Amino acid sequence: MKVALFDFDGTLYPHETFETLRAHLKSHPKYKKNYKHFVRHFAPAYFGYKMKMVPKIKMQNRALESYILSFKGYSKQEIDGFFADVANEMSEELRTSLLEKIQQLKQENYYIVLISGAFIPLLEALFKGVGFDYIVGSKIHYNGNKLDYKTRFERMFADRKIDIIKEHFKNKEVDWTNSQAYSDSITDLKMLELVGKPVAVAPDSDLLSVAQDKNWKILNDF
Repeated sequence: MKVALFDFDGTLYPHETFETLRAHLKSHPKYKKNYKHFVRHFAPAYFGYKMKMVPKIKMQNRALESYILSFKGYSKQEIDGFFADVANEMSEELRTSLLEKIQQLKQENYYIVLISGAFIPLLEALFKGVGFDYIVGSKIHYNGNKLDYKTRFERMFADRKIDIIKEHFKNKEVDWTNSQAYSDSITDLKMLELVGKPVAVAPDSDLLSVAQDKNWKILNDF
């Protein structure tokens, strides 16, 4: 089995996903009232980060946690509907060349995995029909049909992505040498190093330096 691993934020989607989510919540005709709840919960971590008292990763975790907690009391259907609205607009800005690459890899019998820190219902709505075999993202918990705001939120990121990948493929024979991985960020270095054919997509400066040093394929023209 050959595998193709795709990052989302900055790779398939060229912008910062959280900033897009924030803007949609602030302007959404039905859910914009949730924005003040998000800000109230997130503000201490944000200002702590700005004052260099809160680590970046903790601030990012609190950002997503605060975001979903702003939907306290809402049903799964309502939350899924909101993310479907966001996905509808985001879909116009996906990198079409990479979507075409995914379809090519599917025809070549690659097992395609999407790996992201974004919320799973957003990813599922955004890539419905694209053909991902497995989607890894940040899970939203429910108690019955309502948002479960008591269960600890876990954001999918960096090394945790590697743990999930290895767990998913532990009983499968994977041809890692001929497998591929696509990402824009140095934070996904371990994911890129898992495969024999890593691809740096519009890479940040740190990943660009590594990719050039290791002679990896670099995609910049879209």
